[in-house]
Amino acid sequence: MTPIPSAFALLHQVFVLDAYLKRRIPAASADKLVRSLVSDLLKTLHMQELGPLQIYPATDPRAPGWSFLQAITTSHISGHYFDSEDSSPHIRIDIYSCTTVQWHKAIDTLHKHLVLGEWRATFIDRQIDDTSQERLILDIHGNGAEVLDEQKLSVQNSSLYGSKRSTPTSA
Repeated sequence: MTPIPSAFALLHQVFVLDAYLKRRIPAASADKLVRSLVSDLLKTLHMQELGPLQIYPATDPRAPGWSFLQAITTSHISGHYFDSEDSSPHIRIDIYSCTTVQWHKAIDTLHKHLVLGEWRATFIDRQIDDTSQERLILDIHGNGAEVLDEQKLSVQNSSLYGSKRSTPTSA
């Protein structure tokens, strides 16, 4: 007999982080570091992999580094690490899930593995179907594991569908 699945609510949350790193990641260490980081993120955020982790070295010499993609049962986690002689090493991480993205925990995990310097992030709670639910957008910045500022950017409570919109008139 197939067990009855527990209640599941689609949340559509996105966490996007852009961070300078306090140390460079040698290319020879990238594979091991990414595997450890993604494994820890999955465990910490209670997410499950959908397929194998994919890690790609950069092929464009103008943007040396590497990228990764981890499909999860509720969407994906991706990252792009850049390191050149002309700039500080930095990383771009996207975590998108149809379940809760606990971004505070993600910050701690990312700092543990990458040693974050200054960073900026955006958290989006992408609700569309439930007009009583706020669509929340946060602008966040910090240094290391510390959140220095968190600002609510936008709250939209009106339905995108079926609402009457005024159209501009020419004078």
